[in-house]
Amino acid sequence: AGMSSWSVNGQNQLAQQWFWYRVGATGPEAPINTISAPTITTPNASTLYTSYANNSYGVQIKYSLTGGSAVSGKADMGESIVINNTSASALDFHFFQYSDFNLGGATGGQTVQLGKNLSGLFNEALQTAPGVAFTETVLTPGANHGEAGLVNTTLVKLNDGTPTTLNDNAGPVGPGDATWAFEWDLSIAPGSSALISKDKYIQLQPIPEPSSLALISLGLAGCALIKRRRSK
Repeated sequence: AGMSSWSVNGQNQLAQQWFWYRVGATGPEAPINTISAPTITTPNASTLYTSYANNSYGVQIKYSLTGGSAVSGKADMGESIVINNTSASALDFHFFQYSDFNLGGATGGQTVQLGKNLSGLFNEALQTAPGVAFTETVLTPGANHGEAGLVNTTLVKLNDGTPTTLNDNAGPVGPGDATWAFEWDLSIAPGSSALISKDKYIQLQPIPEPSSLALISLGLAGCALIKRRRSK
């Protein structure tokens, strides 16, 4: 369930990113696709809306993809999440984002670190792997809790049938198959909504063209020759 592919320069960088929720302090979390069947619209090639709703509440996600120039190794994904309370009572809504990126197409060699804003709320994730860097920035609001870990340690908590509060381990965690999660604890008034706005960015380390490599090699050889002549 959720987003399972983000291809940059023809290589998938993502295993899974998806959202879980819980209403109230007790009871288990569940993925948002259990709220209802999805309603999906794609107004253009770079934008997707997906919505899930029942008689009491609903979640809508807008994905906005921006790629760099051809083979630039850069891509940006904006996410705007709206949680609607359509009931006549206040909604105690706990919203979780779980992320498992396999940067560079590999599961190992990943390191993740979470950051906080001046209010002490989680607002950033930095994940790196050889030749690849990824950042997520929470624009508004910061998350109440976060958790960096290795694969499945957090996912098991979200699926175990009991209420979860993320452990606030900011890391760094790794190298290994690193994952991370954010948790927003929201109180939404009747007939109102809450907005979560985030941005993700991936950059692959540029690899010099063969011609550039040849020039670099010639330059190094020239430097070595000059140094040798000077030493003589």
